Amino acid sequence: MSTLILIRHGQAMFGTEDYDRLSELGLSQSAILGRYWARRGRGFDAVFSGAMERQKQTLRAVGEILQKSGLGFPEGGIITGFNEYDARGIMTHLYPRLLEEDQRIKEVAKSYPGIGDGSPEGRRAFQQVFEIVLDRWLDDPDPGPGTESYRLFQDRVVAGIERIRSEYASGKTVAVFTSGGAISIALKHALGLSGRKALSLQWIIKNASITEFTYSRDRFTLTGFNQTPHLEDEGMITYR
Repeated sequence: MSTLILIRHGQAMFGTEDYDRLSELGLSQSAILGRYWARRGRGFDAVFSGAMERQKQTLRAVGEILQKSGLGFPEGGIITGFNEYDARGIMTHLYPRLLEEDQRIKEVAKSYPGIGDGSPEGRRAFQQVFEIVLDRWLDDPDPGPGTESYRLFQDRVVAGIERIRSEYASGKTVAVFTSGGAISIALKHALGLSGRKALSLQWIIKNASITEFTYSRDRFTLTGFNQTPHLEDEGMITYR
């Protein structure tokens, strides 16, 4: 059996124009994970991330700690299949349409016009709207020009998993730094979940958390989900 460890990136800059980079807290979460693994002598046969900056930054922050510890750390590769879905593109194309069609979104927009303005109320309003939009995205084969459908997103994440299973078999340990949506697809792949059930799990996946699978030629099994034993301070736990 081999092991695949999926790590969600540290906290990113949600609510800013440049979301795709880690916040100071996100960098700290990543470094804490690196120190946790260093204390336990955790080694890897291969390490990858998606191509998104927040994913690569998390990998680098963890890797620097492990290299300084003397354990070594493989050079990180890129598998674009582990990129997150295009949340901005999905919202850009589907939100205006649903604002006209969906009464739930109309009510949220009416009660709080400042959706996504960075305030706690704006964040809550955005989350309500975003969950409704993603629910529609699940069933939309053509969500908009240049915007990936849920089916295509699922297929590329699974292709990334299958590439690892093919290239790193028989007793290997592989780490991939990715995002919550991609991890939800891996859960779907392992557990046979519906798309909606899998996507709903992404909302509880913590930043810098560990989700672990074992695999062989004919098995892909979940062995640990959303684990954060390294984040002992509750103030370090974030979901966005």
